[in-house]
Amino acid sequence: MNKFSKTFAVMLVFVLAIAALVACGVSNNPKKAQQTLEDKGYTVETIIGDNDLEAQDELDSMSDEMHISAGELVALLSAVKGDGDKTDDFLYIYYFKDGATANRFWDANQTELDQLKEEYKDFDNFRLAKKGSLIYFGTQQAISDVM
Repeated sequence: MNKFSKTFAVMLVFVLAIAALVACGVSNNPKKAQQTLEDKGYTVETIIGDNDLEAQDELDSMSDEMHISAGELVALLSAVKGDGDKTDDFLYIYYFKDGATANRFWDANQTELDQLKEEYKDFDNFRLAKKGSLIYFGTQQAISDVM
């Protein structure tokens, strides 16, 4: 019985650690992410296709150059924090309809993503990442602020 208790305790700690890691990360909800960033002083612009035909048309117009089909990009968020001419922190989040679409975008756009890394190489703590159905890039501070 004692051996079972130890094994169960170790497994419980493992499951809780996995749950905690999964809970951390950029919000999968663009409206929630927008509110969080605005509360922290960012200027935020979003395009959310949810039942908004005009917004979805704008997102769909980006599809060809992104190597995805219309309807697969469901939202876009951009956030900037700074004063006037100087940007302190920034963040862009692309919300795709599912993880498979995000993976396809990631794989099809490696050249562009590498160029993006090069473009922002002098920006302190620049990050570019993929998580589930999201692809985001920006400063580490902005990414931390939205979590």
